[in-house]
Amino acid sequence: DGTVASHPVEGQSQEEATRERLEEELGITPDQYDDLEVTDRFEYKRYFENAGVEHEVCAVLQVTLTDRSLDPNEEEVAGLMWVPYERLHSNPEWYRQLRLC
Repeated sequence: DGTVASHPVEGQSQEEATRERLEEELGITPDQYDDLEVTDRFEYKRYFENAGVEHEVCAVLQVTLTDRSLDPNEEEVAGLMWVPYERLHSNPEWYRQLRLC
């Protein structure tokens, strides 16, 4: 699953929904960042045998934290690990091996 899986409701922007989920899932408040932005969008479609289809347009957002204090919701987050983006970018297989979100 993805971290901060925001599902905007009618009339709500992707950024607004993401701000809500950042706080609900990770305890990150708006005073900890000022640069939330959509960096990509992709379409996801998966068929499930005897269960229908899941079809969504997903957004990828980026934020730079000025304060990395987190207060994760234990019902949403099983664990945390800080990894420099450059290391993950150079080793994309880590996403799958470590099941990172």
